[in-house]
Amino acid sequence: MIHRKLIYSSLGILLIFCLIFFGVSSNAQNQKLQVAFLDVGQGDAILISQGEKQILIDGGPSGQKLMEKLGAYVPFWDRKIDVVIATHPDADHISGLVDVLKNYSVDEVIESGAKSESQVFGALEKSIEEKKVEKQLARRGMKIKLSDEAELEVFSPTDAAVDSPKDDTNSASIVARLTYGENSFLFTGDFPLEMEKQLISVDLPISADVLKVSHHGSKSATSEQFLTFVHPKDAIISVGKGNRYGHPTAEILNRLQDDKVKVLRTDVSGDVVYDCASVKSECVLTASF
Repeated sequence: MIHRKLIYSSLGILLIFCLIFFGVSSNAQNQKLQVAFLDVGQGDAILISQGEKQILIDGGPSGQKLMEKLGAYVPFWDRKIDVVIATHPDADHISGLVDVLKNYSVDEVIESGAKSESQVFGALEKSIEEKKVEKQLARRGMKIKLSDEAELEVFSPTDAAVDSPKDDTNSASIVARLTYGENSFLFTGDFPLEMEKQLISVDLPISADVLKVSHHGSKSATSEQFLTFVHPKDAIISVGKGNRYGHPTAEILNRLQDDKVKVLRTDVSGDVVYDCASVKSECVLTASF
């Protein structure tokens, strides 16, 4: 009887290892690109995945909430995130990243270089140092490759933007454009109006199919001129339900509507996910969670 139980236990363990092996193999072979704008409340968190590689842009205001979201998109056996990008040091963008560093192996953290005196920023910097994670400063022209087909190009900040006053961390927000074949996504952090004008003036290729609306739909960003240059089909507003800031503002919603841009809000739709089957096909908006 004991011998039989031992055999069954061994077979059970073998079956579990086989399932994990086939799951890992299947995930590695799946080269579909996925861009998920996560519903983390009043904050930003965007997960870009392809196969076993992930880039996480911002972490929202809650580590617990972010861990729940990552658990839904990252296989349980995958405890590594290749690149974490903190667009700027505001708590609603970096609080969750502290928990990411506790629970995942992170190869590289990319920051704007803007500083903050907040406790959460101090905790994040301490964790990066303790974990000995490689840290880089994002600057215009930097390129971050997820694969041969998928690449992020940084458009901002410049050194001048980072040198702005400490209470103006939004101006130093990392702005980056993801391209995958003919598909493109523009991520803007909390990039403000005055910096949008500077970005337009240097004639960078900022057009994109999908725009992550800056600063949760605040009227301090997303000018009519900026929308004309980006010319998005879809606009994602990452925002908390019933937030005290009144985001997104009617002004921005009307502006997007007038430009015939499809608006998707995390407070209404939950997670907003795009699946890109190949570089030759258009990314498809999948059902929200």
